[in-house]
Amino acid sequence: MWRETTKHERNRRIFEEELDAFLPKRILDFHIHVLPDGVLADGEQFHSGGPAITSYTYEDLAQDLAEVYPGRETSAVCFGLPRPDGDWARNNAYVAEGSDNKRFYGLRLLDPHRDDAETLRADLASRRFLGVKPYPDYARNADVSETEIPEMLPDWAMEVIDEAGAIVMLHIPRRERLADPLNQRQISELCARYPRAKVVMAHIGRAYYLQNIVGQLDAFKGVPNLYYDLAMLNNWEVMEYAFAELPADKLLYGTDIPIALAPGKSVEINNQYTYVTPKPWALSISDDHGKLVFTSFLYEELRAIKKAIARLGLDRAFVEALFHGNGAALLGGVLGKGK
Repeated sequence: MWRETTKHERNRRIFEEELDAFLPKRILDFHIHVLPDGVLADGEQFHSGGPAITSYTYEDLAQDLAEVYPGRETSAVCFGLPRPDGDWARNNAYVAEGSDNKRFYGLRLLDPHRDDAETLRADLASRRFLGVKPYPDYARNADVSETEIPEMLPDWAMEVIDEAGAIVMLHIPRRERLADPLNQRQISELCARYPRAKVVMAHIGRAYYLQNIVGQLDAFKGVPNLYYDLAMLNNWEVMEYAFAELPADKLLYGTDIPIALAPGKSVEINNQYTYVTPKPWALSISDDHGKLVFTSFLYEELRAIKKAIARLGLDRAFVEALFHGNGAALLGGVLGKGK
C-alpha cells in the first residue's frame, strides 16, 4: 500500500501525537485530482512519489480522507489530471458526475484548443462545475516554460468565467514562477479585467522555497478576487511568510492529493527546491540507501502549517478559517449562498 495514511502505524502515531489536537473538526481540501480508468492514453501511467497509477477515483478519495484525517468531517474541491494526451472529456465528465456541491465540488479542465465558449458556458451553468482548471501544457507550446497566462486563459474563456462569477485554479507558468514580472503583471491584469472571477493561485504561485516568495507578493496586495492555496508546500518558512503577508481570508488549505499521499518531502537546498522520495521519481532525488522512514507529503505540509502558525502566534479562528471557513465562503459565494 503506497498511500501514506493512518493505516500505517507510524502515521497513526504522527496524527495522534502531532496533529489531532491541532486540526479542526471540519477540513475542506481545495486542491485534489481525480480520474477514472481510461483517461490516460493506452500504456500511460501517472507517476508521483509513489508507484505509478492509472486512476484515482472518488471512492479512493473518500477512503483516504477518512484515513488521513480520522474523526474529521471532510470535503474537497476536485478536478481532473491536466494531461493534453489524456481523455480530457472523459475526465471532466467523471468530475461532474461526482460533484454534489455538498461534499465534493468540481472544477473543469480547460483546454483552449478543444473548448469553446458555448460549451464552457453550459457546463458552468449546470453547477456541476464551479470553475475551471487551466494548465500550462494545454497551451501546447514547444517550450512549455515560455507559456503565458493569456494562452492558458484566453479572453473568450475569461469572459464566460467572469459572467458566471466562477473559480480559476491557476497553476502559473514560466521558470521564475511567482518571481516572474510578466506573471505578476498578467495575474494583476487578469483579476482587474475580470473582477467577478475568483482566481486561486495554486501552491501560492508554486512558491516551494523561501526566496521565490519573499518580496513577490507586493504586486497582489489589495487585489480582492485573488486567493492562494497551499497545495504541496512543505516549507514552514514559506508558510510563515505567506501567513504574515497575505490577507487571512484569502488562504485556502489544499494538498494535491493523490500526489500528497505518497511518501516524501519537499526540501529547500541553496535557494532551490526538490523532492526527496524513497523511490526514484522524475521530480525527486531518492533515498537509494534506504536510510529514511518517510511519512506523506501531506503530513509534512501539516507540520509546516502548524509550525508557522505557532511561530506567528495565530489564534484558533485562523486555523478554523484556513482549513474550512475561507474555502466554504468562497464556494458559497459562487453557488449564490448567503447573498
